Amino acid sequence: MDDAAIRLAEPRDAFAVAALTLQDDRECGAVVEPGFLDRHADAWLADRARVTFLAEASDGRPLGVVTAAVVTTLPSSRRPVSRWLHVSLLFVTADARGAGLGARLLGALQEWCVANGVSRVQLNAAPRARTLYERAGFAPPGDDRLEWRVERDRR
Repeated sequence: MDDAAIRLAEPRDAFAVAALTLQDDRECGAVVEPGFLDRHADAWLADRARVTFLAEASDGRPLGVVTAAVVTTLPSSRRPVSRWLHVSLLFVTADARGAGLGARLLGALQEWCVANGVSRVQLNAAPRARTLYERAGFAPPGDDRLEWRVERDRR
């Protein structure tokens, strides 16, 4: 999967993002209700405060996704306005796992953060995925949450 392309998802990718989410849900044991793909695609398209990267095979087949909500703090007298991300999904299809796509998706998201003034990224890590996130620089500020902070000199 070294030839897989990682790119920022576009509106035309709504059903690919929904299909990858559906695969993740099924692997986690969820019962998927009829109409899920349409509901998810519509919600993803409507959510303007989200950044999503897609991994694709050379034939265009979706192989993985990382999606995160962008949170901007409101002005306060106690702290400066800041932007941060909460990763809601990192998923790679079973046939593409072990080839570094998860790390590449995270790397693309981290570079986007640096270029877009995001101060940190948070996520809730499944135990089996913790080493992936730790290799990407995430550290545990809490029991199940990991966080990556953008270094000031990289912004």
